[in-house]
Amino acid sequence: MNRTNYKNHHRDSNYDRLELVLPKGQKELLKELCSQMEMSVTEYIRLLVQEDVRSGSSKLKEKMSGFSEEDQRILDKWQIAEKYRCMIKDFHCSKTDGYFIRLKKGYINDVTGSRIIHVDKMQDVRKIITKTHKE
Repeated sequence: MNRTNYKNHHRDSNYDRLELVLPKGQKELLKELCSQMEMSVTEYIRLLVQEDVRSGSSKLKEKMSGFSEEDQRILDKWQIAEKYRCMIKDFHCSKTDGYFIRLKKGYINDVTGSRIIHVDKMQDVRKIITKTHKE
């Protein structure tokens, strides 16, 4: 086995690889940021991932959701998928009026035709939220 084959075999046996796709121009901005911190792009991304894994949470997730721990528990109970939570501005429920979700500006729900979702049953929340997208 020649040196190149040995290095490729070692890399494939000991490391996972993934492709990162960025909008045009972002690659250079990322390289510049990493250069200022005197590290490679790979090292920067690896450290970000390691920190999230180590802490068991993600600063990006917290920033995107903007919900308290109690709100997160309610959304978990309602079984709202993570990918839809960033679209939600606020929500509440009552025994008499049902479940209300107000979407952030720029999002719309196909079922209701608006930024407001109102249903009587929790299972309907799960069904209808999947019909939400950017305007």
